[in-house]
Amino acid sequence: MKFGSSLRYRLAAAIFALALTAPGAAQQAAPQTQGAHTGHGAHAGHGAAALTNLQGLADRYVAEGKTANMVIGVAMPSGETAWVKAGTLAMRGTTPADEQSLYRIYSMTKPIVGLATALLIGDGKLTLDTPLSDIYPEFSDMQVLVDPETPGETRPATRPITIRNLITHTAGLGYSIVPSGVAELYRTQGIVPGMRRPNPMMPSGEQPASLDDFVSLVAKQPLITDPGTEWRYSIGLDVMGAVIQKVSGMPLEDFLQQRIFTPLGMDDTGFVVPQEDLGRLTTNYFLMDGSLIPIDNPNNSEYSAPAPFPSGGGGLASTGEDYLRFMTALANGGMLEGRQVLPAEAIALVTSNLLPEGVTYESGGYGAGGRVVTRADTGPMGSYGWGGAAGTLATALPAQGTAAVLMTQYMPQDAYPLPKDLAAALMADMMAMGAANDN
Repeated sequence: MKFGSSLRYRLAAAIFALALTAPGAAQQAAPQTQGAHTGHGAHAGHGAAALTNLQGLADRYVAEGKTANMVIGVAMPSGETAWVKAGTLAMRGTTPADEQSLYRIYSMTKPIVGLATALLIGDGKLTLDTPLSDIYPEFSDMQVLVDPETPGETRPATRPITIRNLITHTAGLGYSIVPSGVAELYRTQGIVPGMRRPNPMMPSGEQPASLDDFVSLVAKQPLITDPGTEWRYSIGLDVMGAVIQKVSGMPLEDFLQQRIFTPLGMDDTGFVVPQEDLGRLTTNYFLMDGSLIPIDNPNNSEYSAPAPFPSGGGGLASTGEDYLRFMTALANGGMLEGRQVLPAEAIALVTSNLLPEGVTYESGGYGAGGRVVTRADTGPMGSYGWGGAAGTLATALPAQGTAAVLMTQYMPQDAYPLPKDLAAALMADMMAMGAANDN
């Protein structure tokens, strides 16, 4: 295939957009590098062989002990997929990481739940402006902190929480991991979705036993701000998971499987890693004093058993291959491998700016569970994506029909300048390909 200037722009723009989507006793071993290849399965082209800068980036991060592995996938407008891979599933490991290795994607669960919301809207079972209290009456009389950063005095909310608010982080809800007037309250009450085992680094009360119990507990806590007035990262998509379950009449896991994972061929994505697949699960690490400390490994992974309730905001594990299929469908109006596998209307809703009037976000817009670029100074216009707490990143560019995914596993996600490094490496590769084609 030819890598002309248009394709070079699309691929470079994809990773540039990806670089802007991050939400914000280990031993070193010699890295094992698999190199780049292209194709869906056995279908190959010559282009990825020239991804020397991307390969060098992945190799460098592994060789320097920054991470055990790195897998990067780019879906091209031609339908071809290019992969760059380096490292092993764990430090000092022997099993190479590839596009079928399993990763904890954490907040990259949010765009999937955003799509599930759009599908229910398409079914006529919800609207963006449906009040949450229509589904869970417990939210009909919410209180708001007088000082958003300080627990204590409250006042009545001026407006109801809506579905739009939940999927755009404008509901006034908080997060136990984000400082605010409700963060410690959430932790004390066990409102820590996605936590599967007690965490000594972030102690909390006992978690509720179901999604309905979780929602009832959240409804008893004050809001940080009035709904629809401010963007604040939150448990909104976790609450949305409960709404999806109640409105659809089936467990959240089943809805996602039937309506998203099965149609897209995402065979390895779920809230639990089956026992027979644990051999493909990467080890997760925490960077402490310059060393990677293993915090979850396949021999005793918390992902081998269900959480108290499924976290729509951060509970999924997936592979690079699966998640790139998801992002490719978002970039192509629900089309995948020449078939319309998801409704175009749902994809358009997910990737459009859904923020309430008067609310802004750093990229200009925010869609269903992910950022949308509506300001040219923040990235390619119309690009959509999000990142995960363990370094994973994903982006889709609907205008260019291009998508990209990066899988790795380290925390905290901002420990390294990986998004910027990634953008620079791909830009260099695309420019080199252009020069070669022009000669």
